[in-house]
Amino acid sequence: MADPRSISTLQVLLNDCKVGTIVRTPGDFNAFSFEDRYRATGGLPVLSLSFRAATGGLRKDPKPVARALPAFFANLLPEDKLREAMEKHHAGQVRAGNDFDLLAALGSDLPGAVRVVPEGDRGPPAANRLPERPKARFSLAGVQMKLSVIKNTGKGGGLTLPLGDEQGSYIAKFPSTSFPAVSENEYANLALAAALGMEVPERELVEQSEFEGIPQEFQTLSDGKVLLVRRFDRGAAGERIHIEDFAQVFGIYPSRKYEGAAYHDIAAALAVAVSVPAALEFVRRLTLAVITGNGDMHLKNWSLIYRGNGSAPQLAPVYDVLSTVPYFPADRMALSLAGERAFKGLTLPRWKIFANRARLPEAAVLNTVAETVERVDQLWWTLPERAVIPEKVLERIDAHVRSMIPVLAGGSA
Repeated sequence: MADPRSISTLQVLLNDCKVGTIVRTPGDFNAFSFEDRYRATGGLPVLSLSFRAATGGLRKDPKPVARALPAFFANLLPEDKLREAMEKHHAGQVRAGNDFDLLAALGSDLPGAVRVVPEGDRGPPAANRLPERPKARFSLAGVQMKLSVIKNTGKGGGLTLPLGDEQGSYIAKFPSTSFPAVSENEYANLALAAALGMEVPERELVEQSEFEGIPQEFQTLSDGKVLLVRRFDRGAAGERIHIEDFAQVFGIYPSRKYEGAAYHDIAAALAVAVSVPAALEFVRRLTLAVITGNGDMHLKNWSLIYRGNGSAPQLAPVYDVLSTVPYFPADRMALSLAGERAFKGLTLPRWKIFANRARLPEAAVLNTVAETVERVDQLWWTLPERAVIPEKVLERIDAHVRSMIPVLAGGSA
């Protein structure tokens, strides 16, 4: 691949459809514009609802941004430690903090069906690529140390990092020195979501010893199991399936994922863009986050998925569900629910206000909350996957669940 620092024009592809171009101008301004041919389709397949006009078709091209990418593209990049590791991995080619450089380096394996590649370079390695040792070129949004990996079949098995133009079909989430048993915590919470009938990707706990050839900059110091989750934005044959998170839907930068919108905004958008049942499924998942004490369901942890021809969004499968209260006893909801974030404050009157703001039938919202609480109370205490969570962590989750049942059932803690 050409040195990302020398690239000034990137073409944006949605699978094999060219939708537009990002140009870096002198002064480090980044401008995105749609292709005329793509604009003539009315914007199909859909790149992002944030680019679509209320009257149909596409909005005007967004204004150039100084020293940053437009919000949709900024949300495709990793954050914090994962970003630091990827910048270190591409040291000498990617300037620290430069979004355009990093997007140019990682653009061949982004979340969803988007690819961002140098102008004129759509395919496999070409003659203009520098001879170099293959590098990891995947991007996963978020702050946790997680890698896109390949599960090797056949003799020996094992898990490896995709290099060069390879792409992974699993996400490996590594243990943390700060948050004990975070992999086991999420594994059990995903199992609870599946038991409730929610759409949950395949998942398993694996040993770190199963990974081969992980570059030093991506390794963590913590012992423990790794949570392996099948990517729902990759099909069985490796095909890309488009997704966008709600920071992208609302055109909000990653730095504002905790305050850029409220939960009723997501519900209202789902009701309009997908269906009222999809909005009520969101309510069900939101209730699960409240009762299990998940204070990290920010805008980037809810997504739309575009299956088939990419024209109609659906609510994407559940991901990043875990209980945060064992690590932050005073944790609160990531976003506001009817003006409240404290778990104990999320009584039924708040859900009535939420329903009104989301323009959803109040009775349907309250019934969804009540049914979810009842089902969690039936399932959680005998869920087999509880056994993988260490006792101290499990005790804190259980205490929160017990305290929230009367709050959500109409009583008080």
